[in-house]
Amino acid sequence: MLEYLLAFALPFVSAATAPVTCQSLPGLDAVLATKQLNYLLVGEYHGTVEMPQIAADALCAAAMKDRPVILGVEFTPDNQATLDAYLVSDGGPAARAALLTGPAWQVAEGRTTVAVLEMIDMARQLKRAGKRVSIVAFDRVPTPAVSREREAALAQGLMDARARVSGGLVVALTGAGHAGKTPWSSQNPPFPATGQLLTDGETIALTFARPGGQYWGCSAPNGDRSAGCIAYDMPAREPVPARGIVLDRTLRDGFEGVFSAGKPYTASRPARTIPETSAK
Repeated sequence: MLEYLLAFALPFVSAATAPVTCQSLPGLDAVLATKQLNYLLVGEYHGTVEMPQIAADALCAAAMKDRPVILGVEFTPDNQATLDAYLVSDGGPAARAALLTGPAWQVAEGRTTVAVLEMIDMARQLKRAGKRVSIVAFDRVPTPAVSREREAALAQGLMDARARVSGGLVVALTGAGHAGKTPWSSQNPPFPATGQLLTDGETIALTFARPGGQYWGCSAPNGDRSAGCIAYDMPAREPVPARGIVLDRTLRDGFEGVFSAGKPYTASRPARTIPETSAK
């Protein structure tokens, strides 16, 4: 509940034009210094507090270098108008309420959390501070939701967004399965992921360290949906690494590097009020 209340209290702090302070993230400078970098994919496990914050840190640091930056959000294009309106708003309660009328926010799942809202608000703060920041809702959801067509459309959405902004850098938060540069081997036959469909020399794909914790979602890690949308435990597969980004292609197949929050993950609640029967 505190996280939810803070999401609506923050505009009173950030609505006024003020300098934006980026949170330091070890290893990020090396990422942004990569030659010909045009796409930075932050591959996440939907529903945590920390992973959207990593994307927000990257967005902030890139914008401070005075390069145009496009924040990619895994929403469908019917959310674009409300995202654009929020980006040029004062971030106050009325502006946030209007943003949350967008179609994506009507489902209390891991892509529509307070943490994602705060990431979007970072883009707004940077825009208000005079930085060249825009936002794109780049998802497409055909049937089935995991498909060759969707991956191609996700990549095309990011390429189209960058084509509209001369010299722009795309920083996109998306599921790690999309961000990677290996095929969807869970599908038969496998097909390319979004990260493979972007120009390799222009793209860095990052994935998350796996020290466990919790995430907010509508299914358990094994796919069981019987408990509904709640905070689930995330499997721990390794010790907690230090906070930051390590660029090393050998750490995880299909990714240039791994990021860590420096602690186990915490679940981020939905940005909209949800029924008490599903709130845990």
